[in-house]
Amino acid sequence: MTTRVRASLTLIVAVAMMSLAGCDHYNCSTGANFGGGCSASGSGISSSGGGSTGSGGGSIVALTYYVSNNEIGSLDLSSSGTTNTLEDTPNFVLPTLPAGYTNSAIVIAQKQFLYVPYASTSASPSLYAWSIDGSTGALTVMAGSPFSVPDVAGIASSSQPMHSITTDPTGTFLYIADATDKRIDAFQINSTSGVPTPVPGSPFSASIGPWNLAVDGLGHYLYATQGTASGEGVQVEAFTLNSTTGALSNGTTMSTLNMWQLHGEPLGKYMIGVDGLTGETGDNKPADPNVYVFSIGSGGALTQVGKFPTASGNGPTGVVVHPSGTFVYDFSVSTLTNFDGPLDGFALDPSSGALTPLAGSPFTGGGAFTSPDGGHFDQSGTYLFVHAGSAIGVFNIDPSTGIPTEPTQPVGVGSGAVIYPWAVTDPQ
Repeated sequence: MTTRVRASLTLIVAVAMMSLAGCDHYNCSTGANFGGGCSASGSGISSSGGGSTGSGGGSIVALTYYVSNNEIGSLDLSSSGTTNTLEDTPNFVLPTLPAGYTNSAIVIAQKQFLYVPYASTSASPSLYAWSIDGSTGALTVMAGSPFSVPDVAGIASSSQPMHSITTDPTGTFLYIADATDKRIDAFQINSTSGVPTPVPGSPFSASIGPWNLAVDGLGHYLYATQGTASGEGVQVEAFTLNSTTGALSNGTTMSTLNMWQLHGEPLGKYMIGVDGLTGETGDNKPADPNVYVFSIGSGGALTQVGKFPTASGNGPTGVVVHPSGTFVYDFSVSTLTNFDGPLDGFALDPSSGALTPLAGSPFTGGGAFTSPDGGHFDQSGTYLFVHAGSAIGVFNIDPSTGIPTEPTQPVGVGSGAVIYPWAVTDPQ
């Protein structure tokens, strides 16, 4: 498969943002203002009066962290009445990583701990960790960080968004995929300090080279998917997850399930997946314009409930499930343009596992987010954060219909048209 052509589109967006924004890191503290320049706010953070306040004047309701150019950046979403503002987190001091950062992974646990695996030729493979200040968004280096984890050097990389590091639903256990050595590292997270301690028996051997990781909604099973550098699924392995110790056992390979990504829903009945086949020019494989639903059986075995066509007709490369389990959204590439397609949305039937397209799907959004390439929900499910080009924006999700609306200006992140590893959390 060829390198994703989305880079051409994201570069166009990045250049447009640079010319319009003109701020450090292409970020503006009030958000990227397409067509109107940008201005820094300078109002800072106020912690008085019972809550955190962004420079946009409202309470901080969600935080986003991303890795770019060996730095950790931060955005906050603040809400004031019916107005939401996405902005660079005021007064945020960007933590730095050693030069040569190559991993595509980041995760937040328990709304208060941030982990970034690091590997390069210039420093030892390590796991960097910070505590999150829910009032200001500031990061504090965790005691003992960076932690030596040689296996992070084996994390795979792809032209598609990846999930090579994950936690169980409670945020108690942390897992890192070592695709090179066919292993999965497991850690128990101290609920007070956030310090990760290796789970007895870790690292756990896998039969496949694990690229993406996912845990079912009840934390009973961990799923590893093997993929390619172009973002195509190859096969899946399921492990039983010990909810007391975090240990993995009974690895079962499902070689006929060529899923690229899987995502659990909160009831623990289904895993939702996409295979990453987009049919782009030069791929030599047709697009698969479907989202797959699997029921979870004994030992984590997956049985296909059905495959459900996207309203856009594009091949999905990623999928997210609303925290309520009610709605599913996918991100795709158009075979007509070779660029990212619009957001598809489905309603998930909790009894049958069937997916039904939401009214108005696919959703074209607007501005930079006509074609998002990935997304994350905050824990409340009120907001779906999406990445497009070199920017991050937010959709409001109607809790009854699942229909997204885009109430905020997007904010530029990083310094180029790259899919940066990023994560979202509500303040603790």
